[in-house]
Amino acid sequence: MDPIVLMQSKWGATFNIPWYLFLGGMSGGILIIAACAELFGGKDPRYHALSGLSALLNLPFMAIGGLALTLHLGKPERGFFFPLFMTNYKSWLLIGGWVIGIFVPVSMLMAAAWYYEARRSLRVALAIVSLPLGMAMCFYTGILLSEAKFVPLWTWQFLPVLFLLSGLSTGLAACAINAYVVKLLPFPARARDRIQRAGLEATAPLLGLIDVAVLLLEIIWLFLFVAALNNGAPGHRLAAHMLTKGELSQWFWVGVVTLGLVLPLALSVLEPLLKKLLRRENGWAVGWPLFCKLHLVLLGGVVLRYVIVWGGDLKQPLIFPPQQAQIPSVSAQGSAEALGQALKAINRR
Repeated sequence: MDPIVLMQSKWGATFNIPWYLFLGGMSGGILIIAACAELFGGKDPRYHALSGLSALLNLPFMAIGGLALTLHLGKPERGFFFPLFMTNYKSWLLIGGWVIGIFVPVSMLMAAAWYYEARRSLRVALAIVSLPLGMAMCFYTGILLSEAKFVPLWTWQFLPVLFLLSGLSTGLAACAINAYVVKLLPFPARARDRIQRAGLEATAPLLGLIDVAVLLLEIIWLFLFVAALNNGAPGHRLAAHMLTKGELSQWFWVGVVTLGLVLPLALSVLEPLLKKLLRRENGWAVGWPLFCKLHLVLLGGVVLRYVIVWGGDLKQPLIFPPQQAQIPSVSAQGSAEALGQALKAINRR
């Protein structure tokens, strides 16, 4: 018996949600990096600056992502006052609202701790709070979709971890880019001098190297994700076909796999080879692979969210088609009696 496959264009027509998921996941990854830099960087001014200035980077991203989410709501005012309007405390919409509500001020405190040169004990305490908060932000973007049980592609077993790895990877790329460009921002003279002395740009290659490990984990997890879909229920197999061979296949193979994963890894191999061949450590001649790689990672993260959200148009197939269900019926005699009673009632009126 062939199942009925339901398709709709609700998610495929959405522009706001993929960007919100991307910016939210990347911001979570940035806060994880900021916390780790503070916890493991010791008293090195480079990692102290990396921690504070990465947390500062979260503020515009969260503002744009929050605006994208709010504009998607049917009643935006309820998004701003969610504790008053939302009483279902088990809903991930409400839990995510609290995560975002704590995430933004903690990021501000991390940035302020660097700017005002707070004591290391306070910075470590903020980092300890920030680390699980950043992970919760990345997981939340995946769990938010996984709660829709009727969408085969949004599996709770794989999607939250996939978004965690992607958020961490894009967060590393954003922090590495920020390490190069932050000195161009209009900071006060004192802060600008501290940035110059810290040599923040020296952390970018290390962040790029860590990103290689995260990209490899993401490829492995993505392979397991697709393999599980192929070996799952009919709806999961349909989702795998749509992702790898159907209408989303070009976006998946070109945008996610090639541009977002394979090409950045290839550029990571090319970078040290150029340094060895040209016998140089700095300059555009040897630095362009890292520059291109970081931006491709961000592009791959955006396309991944679009592909996953667009895949929500495929719903779980109906294994028992409605036309084969039993339809209640009455006998001819019963129908005639019912009709006669109805006519008598009309005549009385």
